[in-house]
Amino acid sequence: MRIESELCHLSEDKAIVKVSGWENEKNIGSALGEGSTVELAEDKAISRLKDRVSLSTKNKDITNINKSKDRNISNTNNSELSNNQITINQNQNQEPKDWSTDLAAIDQEIKRLRWSREDEIKYLQNELGYNNRNKITKYDELQNYLSKLKIIKNNNSSTSKIISSDNLIDESEIILKQLSWDHKKGREFLQREFNVSTRKELNEQQLISFVSKLKSIKNKLI
Repeated sequence: MRIESELCHLSEDKAIVKVSGWENEKNIGSALGEGSTVELAEDKAISRLKDRVSLSTKNKDITNINKSKDRNISNTNNSELSNNQITINQNQNQEPKDWSTDLAAIDQEIKRLRWSREDEIKYLQNELGYNNRNKITKYDELQNYLSKLKIIKNNNSSTSKIISSDNLIDESEIILKQLSWDHKKGREFLQREFNVSTRKELNEQQLISFVSKLKSIKNKLI
């Protein structure tokens, strides 16, 4: 570093000197120094200039390190994004564009289970949260649905048919007629046992219990 000095002030007891630093013909900073003599003032100014240059160099080094880290992080993130995109593309490529075979298999399972459209809708709502098979837009969900149907068929075919609320109400109507109960007596029984006035107010579990109680009463009369 080349240093140039300039006397700014001189009196009997004080001198002020300005020094400038140059490196490759580029000014890298300046500083003022004060002392009782020109030499002391110049030494202080040079010391102050060196401190400033040293601090500036450290800051530049830190900035360069941070920039390098940022570049590395950016490259890593870009690489991860690229890998994720490749994975997504691979998964998409594995899904068949034509689902007709799977849909036909589901239809076959529904027929073997002897489910009505209402039975299937009820099962879909319970298992997948859909009220229509057409709302399944992911292939893995379709496969999951088909697998569930196959398990029901293979493991418990005798109880595979879903009992709907309408079926339970129809069954209770038959038993009420067998008991020779009129609507008034039926409502009184509902009010006493379930605190409701109509069967429509019962949920599925309550309807099952209602039918069971009616069967128990009928069996006692036989």
